Amino acid sequence: MKSNSRKKRKKIYKFKAEDFYKILDHQDYRCILTGRELLPESTNSEHIVPLRKGGNHEFNNICHVVAPLSKLKRYYTEEEIVHLAADIIKWKGEEYGYKEIRINFKKKK
Repeated sequence: MKSNSRKKRKKIYKFKAEDFYKILDHQDYRCILTGRELLPESTNSEHIVPLRKGGNHEFNNICHVVAPLSKLKRYYTEEEIVHLAADIIKWKGEEYGYKEIRINFKKKK
């Protein structure tokens, strides 16, 4: 016999085209990590807090990045990517005309 008190199922968020354009507008057509201009055909949507790091699949946890960064953003947080980029600049930057300069500051919470 079926119970009248069924567990309520959590509604599953489905990312729609209108959501894509809302986020694109909110980010002023700029990549959240590089600031590069985003065009719909060169834009990938990723989770701000990756699902593998405990993030949820919901509108407020989605951002747009340039296509080459998509796989990186899928697995790492913004902070982890910035630290990785700093290490790359420190190690290989001079070969490409870059130099690392660290500014001490307190991270926003």
